[in-house]
Amino acid sequence: MLQEPQTSSQEQMGNGNNSTQQYADIGIEDAAMDNDSKTDTSFSSGNCAPKTQESQEKNTPAATDDNAATSSDDDNNAHSQDSTATIYQDFDQISASAARGDKDAQIALGDMYKDGKGVQQDYKVAMDWYLQAANQGNPVGQRRIGYLHDFGLGVTQDHGKAMQWYRKSADQGDAQAQCNIGVLFRDGEGVPQDFSKAMEWFLLAAEQGNPDAQDHIGGLYYYGEGVPQDYFKASEWYRKAAEQGDPGSQSNVGGLYRDGHGVTQDFSKAMEWYLKAADQGHPGAQSNVGYQYRNGCGVAQDFPKAMEWFLKAADQGDAFAQYHLGGMYDEGEGVDEDVSKAMEWYRKAADQKNSTAEYLVGYLYQNGEGVPRDCSQALEWFLKAAKQGFSQAQYTIAGLYEYGDGVPQDIEVAKEWYLKAARQGHEEAQTRLDNLRRYESDFY
Repeated sequence: MLQEPQTSSQEQMGNGNNSTQQYADIGIEDAAMDNDSKTDTSFSSGNCAPKTQESQEKNTPAATDDNAATSSDDDNNAHSQDSTATIYQDFDQISASAARGDKDAQIALGDMYKDGKGVQQDYKVAMDWYLQAANQGNPVGQRRIGYLHDFGLGVTQDHGKAMQWYRKSADQGDAQAQCNIGVLFRDGEGVPQDFSKAMEWFLLAAEQGNPDAQDHIGGLYYYGEGVPQDYFKASEWYRKAAEQGDPGSQSNVGGLYRDGHGVTQDFSKAMEWYLKAADQGHPGAQSNVGYQYRNGCGVAQDFPKAMEWFLKAADQGDAFAQYHLGGMYDEGEGVDEDVSKAMEWYRKAADQKNSTAEYLVGYLYQNGEGVPRDCSQALEWFLKAAKQGFSQAQYTIAGLYEYGDGVPQDIEVAKEWYLKAARQGHEEAQTRLDNLRRYESDFY
C-alpha cells in the first residue's frame, strides 16, 4: 500500500491559487514516507479525516449576482423577488415593455443578454439595459451593474466602480448588494481589507434573510476573521443559510459534522448534508459524497458510487474529485488499474494547482509510470507543488539534489529543500538534514 506524504497545516490550505483565502478542509492525515514512494490515494475505510478537499467554503468571487451563470457563490438558484424574467413569456413582449420604460422588463432583458438565455450573450447590451433601470433608481439594476464591473464582464474590471454601484443599491436596502459590499471588505478588493466592516454589511443582509450573507458570517466565525474563532456560532450561521436550501452552506454544515467542529462528530449526518447540496449540483459536496463512499465514512464503502459522484464533480472542474479519480485508477478501486488514466486525471487536478496532484504528476514522470520517464518534467511538477508548500515535494527535490538524480548534485541546495520540508514537520527531511550536517561536521 502506498503511503500518504507528510503534510503540515500550511499545506492543508494550499490547493487553490485564488488571491482570496480558500475555505479548505482542516486536518490532512500525516504519515512518514520514503523518498521513492508516493501519495496514498486509496485510504482505508476507517480513515475519514479530511484530506485536501475544501469543506468550509469562502466563496472566492468578489461578489454574487443572484441569477448569474458565471457566479460560483452558490446563489445561482436566484432570489425569487429578482427573477423578473419569469414574468414575461417571450422576447418580443419583454423588449416592448423595456422600451416603454418598464424597469422590471429592462432588468429581465438585461438578464437575458447577460446569461445568454434566448439571445446571444452580450454583456455590453446587458449593461445598457441595466443602466436604463438603474437611472430610474432601480436597486436591482444598480446591483447588476456593480456585478459586471466587479467581474469585468463587458467592461474593464473595476472593484471601485463595483462598490459605488453596490452602495447605491445597498442604500435602498437591497440585501444582496449589502452582502456584496461585505465581500469586498472581507477580501480587500477596491477597499482596504476590513473584517469588521465586512461583518457589519453581512449582518445587514443576513437580517433580511440573505443566505449568502449568513454563510459568509459563518465563515468569519469559522476562521476567526474579525471575531474570535467560534465553531458553534459558525454552525449556527451556516445552518440558517442551509435551511433555506443554500447548497454551499449545506456542504459547510456537512463539513462541520465530519470534522466535529461546533457539533458532535457524526459522519452519517455529514453525509446527509453533503447529499442535500450534491443533489443541487454543488461540486464540492459531490466530491465529498464521493470521498465518503470511497472511504466508508458514514456509509458502507462503495467504489462504484464513489466513482459516480467524483465524476459528477470532476465534470464541473472540481480538482479534488479529479485527484481522487486519478487515485482510483492508480489503485484499481472499482475499475481496472490504469496508470495512464490516473495520469490524465492527476493532470487535470494539477492544472488547477492542486498541490498533491502536481506532486503525483511529477512522481509518475520520475518513475515512467503511465508516461515516458522524464526527469525534467518530474522536477518541474515537483517544484510547482513545493512552491505551494507541499512538504513531500520539497523533500523529494532535496533528494534529487543530494544524489544528483536528474539534476547536478548540489548538497547545499539539497539542504535548503530539506530545511523547507523539515520546517513543516516532515520528520524524514529533518533526519536527512541532520545527517548531512553531521557528515559535514565530521568531515571538516
